[in-house]
Amino acid sequence: MKGKIIDYMEMAQGARYGIEKESDRLTERLTQMEDYRKLLDGIDEVIADNKRQQEEIESLQQQLTEEKRQRAELEMKLTELNKLTAGVAKKAEEETLLKVLRTYVNRSKKKTSDKRAYIKSVVLEIAMQNGLTLPDDMADTIDNLDDEQTEPKVVNVAGNYNDIHDNKNVNLK
Repeated sequence: MKGKIIDYMEMAQGARYGIEKESDRLTERLTQMEDYRKLLDGIDEVIADNKRQQEEIESLQQQLTEEKRQRAELEMKLTELNKLTAGVAKKAEEETLLKVLRTYVNRSKKKTSDKRAYIKSVVLEIAMQNGLTLPDDMADTIDNLDDEQTEPKVVNVAGNYNDIHDNKNVNLK
C-alpha cells in the first residue's frame, strides 16, 4: 500500500506539474491576448486620430479655396478701383487744364491780333499734346480768336453825366 501511496503521490505530483505547466501556458496566452487587445485599441485610436486629422485637412483645404477665391475677387476689385481712380484723376486733370485754357483764351480776346494768333496756336498745341477734346463753344472761341476785330471806339461825352440820369433828359447849358 505504501507503494500505491507513493504512486498516487507521484501521479498527483505529475498532475500538479502538468496543471502548473498548462496554467503557465494559459497565463502566457492570456498575456498575449491582452497585448493583442491593447494593440488593437491603439490601432483604433490611431485610426480615429487619422480620421480627425483628415477631416481637419479637408476643412482647411475648403478654407484655403475660399480664401483664394476671396483674394482673387479682392485683387480684381483693386484692379478695377485703380483703373477708376486713374480715370478720375485724368478727368480731373483734364477739367482743370480746360478751365485754365478757357480763362486764358477769354482774357486773350483783348490782346493784339498778333498775340491772339500766337495764343491760338499755343492753346491748340497744348490741347493736342495732352489729348484734350475741346468743348464745342471753346473750340469756336479759339477758332475765332485770331480773326480781325474792330478796335472799340471810345466815345467822350461832354456834359454832366449826372444831369442825364437825374433828370431823365439832357440839359444843355
